[in-house]
Amino acid sequence: MSYMRSEARQRQILDCAKRVFAERGFHASSVGDICAAAGIGRGTLYQYFRNKKAVFTAILEETLERVRALMERQRTRQFPSPERVSRAEVIDTSARMLREVLAVVFDDEHSLRIVLREAVGLDVDVERILGQIDDTLIAIVEAELADARAAGFVRELDPRIAATLIVGAVEKAALTALRSDEPVDLDRLAVEATRLQMIGTLSERVGRGRPARSPQARTRRST
Repeated sequence: MSYMRSEARQRQILDCAKRVFAERGFHASSVGDICAAAGIGRGTLYQYFRNKKAVFTAILEETLERVRALMERQRTRQFPSPERVSRAEVIDTSARMLREVLAVVFDDEHSLRIVLREAVGLDVDVERILGQIDDTLIAIVEAELADARAAGFVRELDPRIAATLIVGAVEKAALTALRSDEPVDLDRLAVEATRLQMIGTLSERVGRGRPARSPQARTRRST
């Protein structure tokens, strides 16, 4: 009989449980479902977790630890002069940075479904962990925006509010896709969120073909 170290067995249980919760939902899943997916008996699972909720909470706590580890690794970035890079280059770099942040939380679609759908409203303990995940995500994006503002790459803004809007918008878009059972394209979400943050929705065609009037000229015409 092959021997599996305790760390490896716990990892196997969590990986199988993540798939079960994502596919069946928390309430419809049972300890028996997790054991069947992992190929173990109930007694083995209870050596590591006292019940189904403990397994679910451990999955969320792992996600929180990954996000916190990313925040610890974060360092102030070195920015070139804003005049030396193009708008497209800045948007591409910023989108990749946001995608890296999203990958830490949503490293697979099972994690995405658990964090955004199955865990919401479950109970006070789970909501606390979800709040910590959100707060840490927002803090990471906030720090990056503050650095970019100081380097002259973004306008004067409130980094906290902007970061909250960015993270919230991405989560909402991903949740909408999950509800309709569409594939969640985090690369596309990162690009669109970055473009919306940096250049808004105004078309580049606006204002072409006619000279811009000064504020004084607009005032004279309106009187």
